[in-house]
Amino acid sequence: MRIVKNKNSAEIGSIEVAELLDVSPDNVNYMARKGILPGYKDKKFWRFNKRAVVRWIKSQKLVEV
Repeated sequence: MRIVKNKNSAEIGSIEVAELLDVSPDNVNYMARKGILPGYKDKKFWRFNKRAVVRWIKSQKLVEV
């Protein structure tokens, strides 16, 4: 994975989303590919709007086990 310095802080990569969700970046990429997470592909890397991801997290009814 590459490390990108964000010019626009509202745009984040798979690693940052993985930290928010406490899952692996591979799971984030899978969820984006399947349309579960809102994101878009920039060349070969997935990019996410941080506000959209936070809204998505709030809309989910996640249950801690």
